[in-house]
Amino acid sequence: MRNYDTVIVGGSYAGLSCARSAAARGLNTLVLERKKDLGEKIRTTGIFVGEASKVLQVPEPLKRDIHGVRLYAPNGKSIDLASPGYQFQAINTPELMRWMGKRAQLNGAEIRTGTNVAAVHEMADKVYFPKQGVSGRFSVGADGARSNFGRLMGFKENTQFLIGAEVEMTGVRGVDQDRLHVFLDSKLAPGYIARVVPGVGVTQIGLAVRKPHKPQLGAFLEKLKKVFDFREAKVVERRGGLIPCGGAKKQWYTQRSMLLGDAAGWVSPLTAGGIHSSLQMGEAAGVTIADALAGRISHPAALLEWRRPEWRTKQAMRWAMDHIPLPNSLLNLSLGNPLFAKLSQIIFFHHRGLKDPEAWRAIASSGKVGSPTLGQQSLAEWFLSP
Repeated sequence: MRNYDTVIVGGSYAGLSCARSAAARGLNTLVLERKKDLGEKIRTTGIFVGEASKVLQVPEPLKRDIHGVRLYAPNGKSIDLASPGYQFQAINTPELMRWMGKRAQLNGAEIRTGTNVAAVHEMADKVYFPKQGVSGRFSVGADGARSNFGRLMGFKENTQFLIGAEVEMTGVRGVDQDRLHVFLDSKLAPGYIARVVPGVGVTQIGLAVRKPHKPQLGAFLEKLKKVFDFREAKVVERRGGLIPCGGAKKQWYTQRSMLLGDAAGWVSPLTAGGIHSSLQMGEAAGVTIADALAGRISHPAALLEWRRPEWRTKQAMRWAMDHIPLPNSLLNLSLGNPLFAKLSQIIFFHHRGLKDPEAWRAIASSGKVGSPTLGQQSLAEWFLSP
């Protein structure tokens, strides 16, 4: 049996960030990935908030900047939102995952693809993977919303989900390339939103709904034909999957293992955003694992626990969205309301969002939507903070 310092299950954002970080600190690191190719059968979104790209430093050919949001009511009317100095980024996700894998390998990590973990045994000194013939002094589960590693290790499973569906298309015309197009529709996307993203060489079209609803992607595409030109459009990729929205797990580590990313429920219950926290916490986990194995700290989670996202406010807002959904008629009326416009501005862009006194001063002010008084940092920071 071959021994490693760290065995990571899952070549995800969190898993590959952790692998690179751990290997950079001299740990003998192994990643076990079920897929044969890190970039195949992608289930994650191709949208980064600005903070996520700063953490990862995405190569220019794999991204394109988007400087604002166009928010659509169910009746098709829209408003534009932007904030000075802030941008989203559309990502070529399959190529990004391959690039992250190569980057981890350059730091010394070993990646085994096409490997399904069917058994895990945690002992006092190591964690054993008998089918793979390897063991690790510490192990990490970063294998998605329905973590097989977590189930085998006896962690509680995620139970609350959004269901997402997305297509990538070429030949879609009339899409403003500098806007993230967000559609509010309580019938097509109950509990969440639908969106159109001008991506890297493709247009990404998708939506998510609260389980037990099912995504009506076909109906959304039909609706979009009134907004954009699909006469030459062709589908080049389809993806879908579950997005945990029940909040962070309280139990996420044992003596010699931990969960990261979606496996740990580290996804905002409100926005379904989790890439930034996965990258940040994955990189930090590599550091703390190295420190713990060197005897400098008692456990890798000791320094991560205080930064572990909990999203209590967002959980309350998720409950409201699930139990008190706004009808389309009210959404239509709201879009033309100046207060709704300011709230939307804050939700997409403002630092710490509605928890920030500055946000309420902006709401009370007479400044225009898009005014610098509304702040230049993103609410993504609030979404991803405890």
